[in-house]
Amino acid sequence: MFLAHRACASPWQRVIICDFEYLYDTDAFKRYQVAESDPTQGFVRWPFHRIVAGAWCMLTISPDMDRPVLTHAEAITNRPEADIVSAFFTMCATFQDARLVSWGGETKDFLCLKRAAIERGMILPPQLRDPAPFARTRLDLASAVRSLGHYVHLPEFCEAIGVVSKPMPSKDISLAIRHGAWDHVETQVVADVCTIAQVAWRYFLATGSAPGFPDAGDEAVVTALAERFPTNAWLSKLTRPKQLAA
Repeated sequence: MFLAHRACASPWQRVIICDFEYLYDTDAFKRYQVAESDPTQGFVRWPFHRIVAGAWCMLTISPDMDRPVLTHAEAITNRPEADIVSAFFTMCATFQDARLVSWGGETKDFLCLKRAAIERGMILPPQLRDPAPFARTRLDLASAVRSLGHYVHLPEFCEAIGVVSKPMPSKDISLAIRHGAWDHVETQVVADVCTIAQVAWRYFLATGSAPGFPDAGDEAVVTALAERFPTNAWLSKLTRPKQLAA
């Protein structure tokens, strides 16, 4: 894979932007607490996080384009974990040259996807097979932008660089999941993909992988997702023309 990457450099590249939401498997965690006298002190770590929603899309970037092309956008909520993971793995396997791009994926999302595969005997797509946290097949923006600095949350970084993020506070998404407010969950997970895509575009600009300006990428990403999810009120608000004060 390393030699192929070095020998077949392409002027354009494809990346799969992804994000997932979770519900704790409290029954399994309680069994673990009893068996091991709870060495985690009540902190439910990632093996017990079950995927209940996911969203992803593909970005194609090229030195010849001043904005990315967004395609293959999908969101799945309120379905069994196996269905969501299987659909995502199919996407990854279909486009094996595409890198996975996330925010914090190496600390949670990719771990939970691997756990789901191991649990069910599913075959991991090529992007998830290299266990190295800086594998060429993946890009965790949270790590890429901070180096050895403090870890920051996605809305924290977005606020600092002027990108609109998250229809609701991060801590409220678990409440929406527990109460079955799946329309809000879908809005949130799609919004996260939208935001990660905008940050990714800026990262590609900063590293010389693409030409253009941040605003062009924002327009391309938001417009494509708004067309794919026309009932998403958060995206509709972003695409609405700004009203000038009288």
